[in-house]
Amino acid sequence: MKIQLETIPVWDALKKDDECFICALMKEAERDGIKYYLSSAIMTPEIRVETNKYGFCTKHFSALAEENKAQSLGLVMDTYYEENKKCFYPALDSVISANKVRNAEKGFSNLFKAYEDRKKGCLICSRMNERLVRYAYTVAALYKDDSDFNKALKESKGFCIHHTKVLFEIAKEALKGDDLLDYYQTLASLLKRNLDRVQADDYYLTQKYKSENKDKPWNGCEDAAKRAVYKFIGEAEVIDPVLKK
Repeated sequence: MKIQLETIPVWDALKKDDECFICALMKEAERDGIKYYLSSAIMTPEIRVETNKYGFCTKHFSALAEENKAQSLGLVMDTYYEENKKCFYPALDSVISANKVRNAEKGFSNLFKAYEDRKKGCLICSRMNERLVRYAYTVAALYKDDSDFNKALKESKGFCIHHTKVLFEIAKEALKGDDLLDYYQTLASLLKRNLDRVQADDYYLTQKYKSENKDKPWNGCEDAAKRAVYKFIGEAEVIDPVLKK
């Protein structure tokens, strides 16, 4: 697999010392995707064909709505509705014209199946996934070829569990043999050490709320519970990319 390296954004993200710099990169990718589908790009015929055909996952439809870009989103939704009506209206008409309860129930079953099918695949998730693959591949390639990156990664806060899984899955595309084993062991060591660190910070937070500890310093643990959550589940997860055939 030939994948374009993203060395500059990966290096820049690592230097920020976040809990998971892949999460940080993916939040940026998500913001870019939302911005793109509310931009003048939606006036391009081929983009509107894509939005009509695929649409977005529930999370990203909500994110688009919350941007309050009424004109752009309105254009997307108008033609998206027209596309959906092709799937929904035959089923609705079969209910309206049914002469038996069984036939009406079958019509509704067809409607809701079509609805669930239309919810599959998300263009923003797809754009995010393309970047995620490049980022994960770049991390593995830099780990092997750049000694400074290798050292900085081993000393970093590592990754969330979700993105550790992604890095593991992509690693075989960039590394082989002993290099691959060494990378796997680094990912595991990073995760183990930093899960312990995050839990320790979280425990300190819980103790800080005891009256006898009210005068003790926070030691940077004010957000430890939140960090504990996102270290576990990650942020800006790719939910449902379009699987184009």
